[in-house]
Amino acid sequence: MAEGDTDALEEAKNAHRDRYSEAQMIAPEEVLARASVVNQALNKVYGQVKRLERGAPEPGETMETAAQAQYAVWEMLQAMRAAMRHDLGVSPAEVSQQGRTAPSTQ
Repeated sequence: MAEGDTDALEEAKNAHRDRYSEAQMIAPEEVLARASVVNQALNKVYGQVKRLERGAPEPGETMETAAQAQYAVWEMLQAMRAAMRHDLGVSPAEVSQQGRTAPSTQ
């Protein structure tokens, strides 16, 4: 990994850690459960990338498997987003074509 990539990865990890710590204090249980799944998956990918960077991957770990694991996190993020929107009372039907949330009619 290039030096700039390593720095960007560390910055992203630190920012995520800070946001996740904040979420643990205020997020409702349904959202926190989804956030925990995302957090665990991101930590697993981070560990895999760091092992690859050191040249000490576990059996079966490659840049390809790391990329696949990273890609799989998107589905988890979508589930977390849906839980967050549900908590806020925003349904997908209430999103306008411009991508903005329309006022709730409830």
